[in-house]
Amino acid sequence: MKAAMFGLVGLLMGSGVAHAQDLPAGKGAADSYLQACVAMGVGFWQLPGSDTCVKISGEVRADYVITRQRTREDDYTGFTTRGQIGFDARTDTDYGLLRSFFLIDAYVGPAAKTEFVIDKAFLQFGGLTAGYAHSFFGIYDLDYGNDLLQPYFGYAATTNLIAYTQDFGAGLSATLSLEDARATRSNVLRFGFPFEPQPAGGAVLPDIVGNLRLDRDWGTLAVFGAGHQIRYPGPPQIGGSSYGYAVGAAFGLNLPIRSGAHIAVEGTYADGASAYLGWQQVDAAYENFSRRTDLGRGWAITGEMGVNITPALTVNLLGSYLDFSGATTRDFVNPAAPDVRGWVAGGNAVYTVTRGLSFGIEGFYSSYRAKGGQDFFPYEEDIRGWTGVLRVRRTF
Repeated sequence: MKAAMFGLVGLLMGSGVAHAQDLPAGKGAADSYLQACVAMGVGFWQLPGSDTCVKISGEVRADYVITRQRTREDDYTGFTTRGQIGFDARTDTDYGLLRSFFLIDAYVGPAAKTEFVIDKAFLQFGGLTAGYAHSFFGIYDLDYGNDLLQPYFGYAATTNLIAYTQDFGAGLSATLSLEDARATRSNVLRFGFPFEPQPAGGAVLPDIVGNLRLDRDWGTLAVFGAGHQIRYPGPPQIGGSSYGYAVGAAFGLNLPIRSGAHIAVEGTYADGASAYLGWQQVDAAYENFSRRTDLGRGWAITGEMGVNITPALTVNLLGSYLDFSGATTRDFVNPAAPDVRGWVAGGNAVYTVTRGLSFGIEGFYSSYRAKGGQDFFPYEEDIRGWTGVLRVRRTF
Protein backbone atom coordinates (compact mmCIF):
# COMPACT_ATOMS: atom_id res chain seq x y z
CA MET A 1 0.00 0.00 0.00
CA LYS A 2 1.46 3.21 -0.93
CA ALA A 3 2.61 5.62 1.61
CA ALA A 4 0.32 8.62 2.23
CA MET A 5 1.21 11.46 -0.13
CA PHE A 6 -1.86 13.68 0.15
CA GLY A 7 -1.71 17.42 -0.60
CA LEU A 8 -3.32 20.02 1.64
CA VAL A 9 -7.01 20.55 0.95
CA GLY A 10 -9.37 23.16 2.36
CA LEU A 11 -8.61 25.86 4.88
CA LEU A 12 -8.61 26.28 8.63
CA MET A 13 -9.39 29.99 8.58
CA GLY A 14 -11.32 32.22 6.22
CA SER A 15 -12.25 29.76 3.45
CA GLY A 16 -12.94 31.51 0.18
CA VAL A 17 -11.41 34.89 1.10
CA ALA A 18 -11.22 36.89 -2.12
CA HIS A 19 -10.07 40.26 -0.81
CA ALA A 20 -8.06 41.72 2.05
CA GLN A 21 -9.84 42.06 5.35
CA ASP A 22 -8.84 42.68 8.94
CA LEU A 23 -9.91 40.47 11.81
CA PRO A 24 -9.36 41.85 15.33
CA ALA A 25 -6.99 39.64 17.29
CA GLY A 26 -7.74 41.52 20.53
CA LYS A 27 -7.17 44.92 22.00
CA GLY A 28 -3.85 46.53 21.23
CA ALA A 29 -1.89 48.27 18.57
CA ALA A 30 -2.67 48.01 14.85
CA ASP A 31 -0.03 45.33 14.31
CA SER A 32 -2.00 42.96 16.56
CA TYR A 33 -4.68 42.57 13.88
CA LEU A 34 -4.76 39.40 11.76
CA GLN A 35 -4.65 40.36 8.10
CA ALA A 36 -5.31 38.22 5.01
CA CYS A 37 -2.36 37.70 2.64
CA VAL A 38 -4.19 37.86 -0.67
CA ALA A 39 -0.95 37.83 -2.71
CA MET A 40 0.03 34.44 -1.25
CA GLY A 41 -3.28 32.80 -2.08
CA VAL A 42 -6.53 31.87 -0.35
CA GLY A 43 -6.16 30.87 3.29
CA PHE A 44 -2.92 32.71 4.11
CA TRP A 45 -2.88 35.14 7.03
CA GLN A 46 -0.13 37.52 8.06
CA LEU A 47 1.34 36.96 11.50
CA PRO A 48 0.89 40.11 13.62
CA GLY A 49 4.06 42.19 13.63
CA SER A 50 5.64 40.00 10.94
CA ASP A 51 6.04 39.91 7.16
CA THR A 52 5.43 36.12 7.17
CA CYS A 53 2.13 34.66 5.97
CA VAL A 54 0.90 31.31 7.31
CA LYS A 55 -1.71 28.83 6.16
CA ILE A 56 -2.89 26.01 8.45
CA SER A 57 -4.85 23.10 7.06
CA GLY A 58 -5.57 19.48 7.83
CA GLU A 59 -7.66 16.38 7.47
CA VAL A 60 -9.39 13.68 9.50
CA ARG A 61 -10.05 10.48 7.58
CA ALA A 62 -11.61 7.16 8.57
CA ASP A 63 -11.18 4.05 6.37
CA TYR A 64 -13.03 0.76 6.72
CA VAL A 65 -11.38 -1.99 4.65
CA ILE A 66 -12.59 -5.43 3.56
CA THR A 67 -9.98 -7.62 1.91
CA ARG A 68 -9.19 -11.19 0.92
CA GLN A 69 -7.90 -13.59 3.58
CA ARG A 70 -4.81 -15.63 2.74
CA THR A 71 -4.90 -17.62 5.98
CA ARG A 72 -7.39 -17.95 8.82
CA GLU A 73 -5.10 -15.79 10.97
CA ASP A 74 -5.38 -12.85 8.56
CA ASP A 75 -7.87 -10.06 9.22
CA TYR A 76 -10.79 -9.93 6.81
CA THR A 77 -11.88 -6.46 7.92
CA GLY A 78 -10.09 -3.55 9.52
CA PHE A 79 -10.33 0.10 10.52
CA THR A 80 -7.73 2.84 10.11
CA THR A 81 -8.04 6.50 11.10
CA ARG A 82 -5.69 9.28 10.06
CA GLY A 83 -5.39 12.82 11.35
CA GLN A 84 -3.23 15.30 9.43
CA ILE A 85 -2.19 18.89 9.98
CA GLY A 86 0.02 21.11 7.86
CA PHE A 87 1.73 24.48 8.24
CA ASP A 88 2.77 26.54 5.21
CA ALA A 89 4.77 29.71 5.98
CA ARG A 90 5.79 32.12 3.20
CA THR A 91 7.75 35.36 3.13
CA ASP A 92 8.54 37.65 0.20
CA THR A 93 12.23 38.60 0.17
CA ASP A 94 14.45 40.65 -2.11
CA TYR A 95 15.73 37.38 -3.58
CA GLY A 96 12.39 35.65 -4.10
CA LEU A 97 9.85 33.70 -2.09
CA LEU A 98 11.02 31.97 1.08
CA ARG A 99 8.77 29.07 2.06
CA SER A 100 8.80 26.42 4.77
CA PHE A 101 6.31 23.58 4.84
CA PHE A 102 5.60 21.01 7.57
CA LEU A 103 3.02 18.21 7.43
CA ILE A 104 2.48 15.60 10.15
CA ASP A 105 0.23 12.52 10.11
CA ALA A 106 -1.17 10.54 13.02
CA TYR A 107 -2.45 7.01 12.31
CA VAL A 108 -4.65 5.00 14.63
CA GLY A 109 -4.80 1.32 13.74
CA PRO A 110 -5.77 -1.97 15.40
CA ALA A 111 -6.12 -1.93 19.20
CA ALA A 112 -5.88 1.88 19.09
CA LYS A 113 -2.17 1.65 18.23
CA THR A 114 -1.08 5.18 17.31
CA GLU A 115 1.78 6.17 15.04
CA PHE A 116 3.00 9.69 14.27
CA VAL A 117 4.71 10.22 10.92
CA ILE A 118 6.43 13.27 9.47
CA ASP A 119 4.85 13.47 6.02
CA LYS A 120 6.75 16.52 4.72
CA ALA A 121 9.31 18.94 6.17
CA PHE A 122 11.10 21.14 3.65
CA LEU A 123 12.00 24.71 2.75
CA GLN A 124 12.08 26.47 -0.59
CA PHE A 125 13.93 29.61 -1.61
CA GLY A 126 13.68 30.68 -5.20
CA GLY A 127 14.42 27.51 -7.18
CA LEU A 128 15.97 25.69 -4.21
CA THR A 129 14.15 22.87 -2.38
CA ALA A 130 15.81 21.27 0.65
CA GLY A 131 14.55 18.84 3.28
CA TYR A 132 12.08 15.97 3.41
CA ALA A 133 9.99 16.37 0.26
CA HIS A 134 8.36 14.32 -2.47
CA SER A 135 10.89 12.98 -4.97
CA PHE A 136 11.25 14.82 -8.26
CA PHE A 137 11.08 11.47 -10.10
CA GLY A 138 7.66 11.18 -11.75
CA ILE A 139 4.52 13.27 -11.53
CA TYR A 140 1.61 10.83 -11.12
CA ASP A 141 1.80 10.13 -7.39
CA LEU A 142 2.03 13.76 -6.30
CA ASP A 143 -0.14 15.42 -8.92
CA TYR A 144 -2.84 12.81 -9.59
CA GLY A 145 -2.79 9.80 -7.25
CA ASN A 146 -3.87 11.49 -4.05
CA ASP A 147 -7.48 10.36 -3.91
CA LEU A 148 -6.96 6.61 -4.32
CA LEU A 149 -6.25 4.17 -1.52
CA GLN A 150 -5.46 1.29 -3.89
CA PRO A 151 -1.82 0.50 -4.59
CA TYR A 152 -0.26 1.23 -7.96
CA PHE A 153 3.13 0.77 -9.55
CA GLY A 154 5.15 3.97 -9.70
CA TYR A 155 7.53 5.88 -7.47
CA ALA A 156 5.61 7.31 -4.53
CA ALA A 157 8.38 8.32 -2.16
CA THR A 158 8.99 11.27 0.09
CA THR A 159 12.71 11.45 0.80
CA ASN A 160 15.50 13.71 2.04
CA LEU A 161 16.82 15.74 -0.87
CA ILE A 162 18.32 18.97 -2.10
CA ALA A 163 17.18 20.17 -5.49
CA TYR A 164 17.21 23.16 -7.80
CA THR A 165 14.44 23.98 -10.28
CA GLN A 166 15.01 26.34 -13.19
CA ASP A 167 11.89 28.00 -14.55
CA PHE A 168 12.27 28.87 -18.24
CA GLY A 169 8.87 30.53 -18.55
CA ALA A 170 5.76 29.51 -20.49
CA GLY A 171 5.32 26.54 -18.12
CA LEU A 172 8.65 24.89 -18.95
CA SER A 173 10.95 23.92 -16.05
CA ALA A 174 13.85 21.58 -15.29
CA THR A 175 14.98 20.17 -11.94
CA LEU A 176 18.20 18.54 -10.78
CA SER A 177 17.85 16.76 -7.42
CA LEU A 178 20.29 14.90 -5.15
CA GLU A 179 18.21 12.39 -3.17
CA ASP A 180 19.00 10.05 -0.27
CA ALA A 181 20.23 6.75 -1.78
CA ARG A 182 19.40 4.87 1.43
CA ALA A 183 15.71 5.25 0.58
CA THR A 184 16.13 3.29 -2.68
CA ARG A 185 18.81 0.79 -1.56
CA SER A 186 17.80 -2.88 -1.68
CA ASN A 187 19.52 -6.11 -0.66
CA VAL A 188 21.75 -8.04 -3.05
CA LEU A 189 21.70 -11.79 -3.70
CA ARG A 190 24.96 -13.66 -2.97
CA PHE A 191 26.04 -17.06 -4.24
CA GLY A 192 27.07 -19.21 -1.28
CA PHE A 193 25.56 -20.35 2.00
CA PRO A 194 23.17 -19.02 3.19
CA PHE A 195 21.37 -18.66 -0.12
CA GLU A 196 19.48 -15.50 0.72
CA PRO A 197 19.70 -11.76 0.06
CA GLN A 198 22.46 -9.90 1.91
CA PRO A 199 22.62 -6.22 2.90
CA ALA A 200 24.27 -4.04 0.29
CA GLY A 201 27.22 -1.81 1.12
CA GLY A 202 26.64 1.62 2.62
CA ALA A 203 25.69 4.57 0.46
CA VAL A 204 28.50 6.70 -1.01
CA LEU A 205 26.74 8.59 -3.79
CA PRO A 206 23.24 10.05 -3.58
CA ASP A 207 20.69 9.19 -6.22
CA ILE A 208 20.87 11.78 -9.00
CA VAL A 209 17.36 12.63 -10.20
CA GLY A 210 16.37 14.99 -12.97
CA ASN A 211 13.18 16.00 -14.73
CA LEU A 212 11.97 18.24 -17.51
CA ARG A 213 8.30 19.22 -17.45
CA LEU A 214 5.82 21.42 -19.24
CA ASP A 215 2.78 22.67 -17.31
CA ARG A 216 0.03 24.37 -19.26
CA ASP A 217 -3.72 24.92 -18.95
CA TRP A 218 -4.36 21.75 -20.95
CA GLY A 219 -2.22 19.58 -18.65
CA THR A 220 1.34 18.40 -18.02
CA LEU A 221 4.08 16.61 -19.96
CA ALA A 222 7.23 15.32 -18.23
CA VAL A 223 10.31 13.16 -18.72
CA PHE A 224 12.52 12.12 -15.81
CA GLY A 225 15.43 9.89 -14.84
CA ALA A 226 17.54 8.71 -11.91
CA GLY A 227 20.99 7.20 -11.40
CA HIS A 228 21.57 4.80 -8.48
CA GLN A 229 24.76 3.21 -7.07
CA ILE A 230 24.74 -0.41 -5.86
CA ARG A 231 27.67 -1.26 -3.57
CA TYR A 232 28.43 -4.93 -3.00
CA PRO A 233 29.53 -6.14 0.46
CA GLY A 234 33.26 -5.78 1.04
CA PRO A 235 36.02 -8.40 1.35
CA PRO A 236 36.03 -11.34 1.65
CA GLN A 237 33.04 -10.80 -0.60
CA ILE A 238 33.18 -9.21 -4.03
CA GLY A 239 33.34 -5.51 -3.16
CA GLY A 240 33.04 -2.88 -5.90
CA SER A 241 29.89 -1.29 -7.30
CA SER A 242 27.36 -1.50 -10.07
CA TYR A 243 25.29 1.40 -11.31
CA GLY A 244 21.58 1.24 -11.96
CA TYR A 245 19.21 3.72 -13.48
CA ALA A 246 15.55 4.46 -14.11
CA VAL A 247 13.90 6.54 -16.82
CA GLY A 248 10.29 7.49 -17.34
CA ALA A 249 7.75 9.74 -19.00
CA ALA A 250 4.28 10.92 -18.06
CA PHE A 251 1.45 13.09 -19.23
CA GLY A 252 -1.74 14.42 -17.69
CA LEU A 253 -4.44 15.93 -19.92
CA ASN A 254 -7.46 17.98 -18.92
CA LEU A 255 -10.33 16.85 -21.13
CA PRO A 256 -12.87 19.49 -22.22
CA ILE A 257 -15.78 17.04 -22.26
CA ARG A 258 -16.86 17.68 -18.66
CA SER A 259 -15.77 19.40 -15.45
CA GLY A 260 -12.84 17.63 -13.83
CA ALA A 261 -12.40 15.23 -16.73
CA HIS A 262 -8.80 14.12 -17.11
CA ILE A 263 -6.52 11.30 -18.11
CA ALA A 264 -3.02 10.65 -16.73
CA VAL A 265 -0.45 8.02 -17.73
CA GLU A 266 3.05 7.37 -16.34
CA GLY A 267 5.55 4.72 -17.43
CA THR A 268 8.97 3.79 -16.00
CA TYR A 269 11.82 1.46 -16.98
CA ALA A 270 14.42 0.54 -14.34
CA ASP A 271 17.70 -1.40 -14.49
CA GLY A 272 19.21 -2.02 -11.06
CA ALA A 273 16.89 0.55 -9.46
CA SER A 274 13.64 -1.29 -8.77
CA ALA A 275 12.47 1.20 -6.12
CA TYR A 276 11.55 3.59 -8.93
CA LEU A 277 9.02 1.04 -10.20
CA GLY A 278 7.11 1.35 -6.94
CA TRP A 279 7.65 -2.27 -5.90
CA GLN A 280 11.18 -2.68 -4.56
CA GLN A 281 12.95 -5.97 -5.32
CA VAL A 282 16.48 -7.40 -5.00
CA ASP A 283 18.44 -5.18 -7.39
CA ALA A 284 21.62 -7.23 -7.90
CA ALA A 285 23.13 -10.71 -7.65
CA TYR A 286 26.82 -11.53 -7.35
CA GLU A 287 29.17 -14.49 -7.07
CA ASN A 288 32.44 -14.41 -5.10
CA PHE A 289 34.44 -16.90 -7.15
CA SER A 290 33.74 -15.74 -10.71
CA ARG A 291 32.98 -12.15 -9.66
CA ARG A 292 30.00 -12.38 -11.96
CA THR A 293 27.21 -9.86 -11.34
CA ASP A 294 23.76 -9.16 -12.71
CA LEU A 295 21.08 -6.51 -12.20
CA GLY A 296 17.32 -6.91 -12.01
CA ARG A 297 15.32 -4.94 -14.57
CA GLY A 298 11.73 -4.23 -15.43
CA TRP A 299 9.03 -1.75 -16.31
CA ALA A 300 5.79 -0.40 -14.91
CA ILE A 301 2.90 1.66 -16.21
CA THR A 302 -0.02 3.36 -14.45
CA GLY A 303 -3.03 5.10 -15.94
CA GLU A 304 -5.97 7.01 -14.46
CA MET A 305 -9.20 8.51 -15.79
CA GLY A 306 -11.43 10.79 -13.76
CA VAL A 307 -14.51 12.97 -14.16
CA ASN A 308 -17.01 14.94 -12.11
CA ILE A 309 -20.34 13.23 -12.81
CA THR A 310 -22.07 16.06 -10.94
CA PRO A 311 -20.58 18.99 -9.01
CA ALA A 312 -20.71 16.78 -5.89
CA LEU A 313 -19.87 13.33 -7.35
CA THR A 314 -16.38 12.43 -8.63
CA VAL A 315 -15.35 9.11 -10.17
CA ASN A 316 -11.77 7.89 -10.75
CA LEU A 317 -10.67 4.67 -12.49
CA LEU A 318 -7.13 3.28 -12.32
CA GLY A 319 -5.09 0.47 -13.83
CA SER A 320 -1.43 -0.41 -13.20
CA TYR A 321 0.98 -3.14 -14.37
CA LEU A 322 4.49 -4.29 -13.36
CA ASP A 323 6.88 -6.67 -15.13
CA PHE A 324 10.22 -7.32 -13.38
CA SER A 325 12.97 -9.84 -14.14
CA GLY A 326 15.07 -10.69 -11.10
CA ALA A 327 18.86 -10.65 -10.96
CA THR A 328 20.83 -13.90 -11.24
CA THR A 329 24.44 -14.92 -11.89
CA ARG A 330 23.08 -17.76 -14.06
CA ASP A 331 24.86 -20.48 -12.11
CA PHE A 332 22.89 -23.75 -11.90
CA VAL A 333 23.14 -23.80 -8.10
CA ASN A 334 22.63 -20.08 -7.57
CA PRO A 335 19.07 -19.14 -6.55
CA ALA A 336 17.84 -16.35 -8.80
CA ALA A 337 15.89 -13.41 -7.41
CA PRO A 338 12.22 -13.80 -8.34
CA ASP A 339 10.62 -12.60 -11.54
CA VAL A 340 7.53 -10.58 -10.64
CA ARG A 341 4.35 -9.86 -12.58
CA GLY A 342 1.71 -7.75 -10.93
CA TRP A 343 -1.33 -5.70 -11.82
CA VAL A 344 -4.11 -3.82 -10.11
CA ALA A 345 -7.35 -2.33 -11.44
CA GLY A 346 -10.20 -0.52 -9.78
CA GLY A 347 -11.67 2.83 -8.95
CA ASN A 348 -13.61 4.95 -6.53
CA ALA A 349 -16.55 7.29 -6.27
CA VAL A 350 -16.48 10.25 -3.90
CA TYR A 351 -19.55 12.27 -2.93
CA THR A 352 -19.09 15.68 -1.30
CA VAL A 353 -21.93 16.21 1.17
CA THR A 354 -20.92 19.72 2.10
CA ARG A 355 -17.78 21.79 1.86
CA GLY A 356 -14.95 19.81 3.44
CA LEU A 357 -16.96 16.61 4.09
CA SER A 358 -17.03 13.65 1.69
CA PHE A 359 -17.96 9.97 1.61
CA GLY A 360 -16.18 7.60 -0.71
CA ILE A 361 -16.36 3.96 -1.78
CA GLU A 362 -13.52 2.16 -3.52
CA GLY A 363 -12.93 -1.30 -4.91
CA PHE A 364 -9.97 -2.88 -6.66
CA TYR A 365 -8.62 -6.26 -7.71
CA SER A 366 -4.89 -6.96 -7.41
CA SER A 367 -2.71 -9.82 -8.60
CA TYR A 368 0.91 -10.47 -7.60
CA ARG A 369 2.89 -13.43 -8.92
CA ALA A 370 6.55 -14.09 -8.11
CA LYS A 371 8.61 -16.99 -9.44
CA GLY A 372 12.30 -17.34 -8.64
CA GLY A 373 15.13 -19.67 -7.78
CA GLN A 374 16.24 -22.40 -10.12
CA ASP A 375 17.10 -26.09 -10.01
CA PHE A 376 17.57 -26.83 -6.29
CA PHE A 377 15.99 -23.62 -5.02
CA PRO A 378 12.56 -23.10 -6.61
CA TYR A 379 10.31 -20.33 -5.31
CA GLU A 380 6.80 -19.34 -6.31
CA GLU A 381 4.10 -17.12 -4.82
CA ASP A 382 0.69 -16.11 -6.11
CA ILE A 383 -1.43 -13.52 -4.28
CA ARG A 384 -4.65 -12.15 -5.71
CA GLY A 385 -8.04 -10.91 -4.60
CA TRP A 386 -10.53 -8.07 -4.10
CA THR A 387 -10.36 -5.21 -1.63
CA GLY A 388 -13.17 -2.80 -0.77
CA VAL A 389 -12.94 0.49 1.11
CA LEU A 390 -15.44 2.86 2.69
CA ARG A 391 -13.99 6.29 3.51
CA VAL A 392 -15.33 9.25 5.48
CA ARG A 393 -13.16 12.36 5.12
CA ARG A 394 -13.20 15.87 6.54
CA THR A 395 -10.73 18.48 5.27
CA PHE A 396 -10.24 21.95 6.66
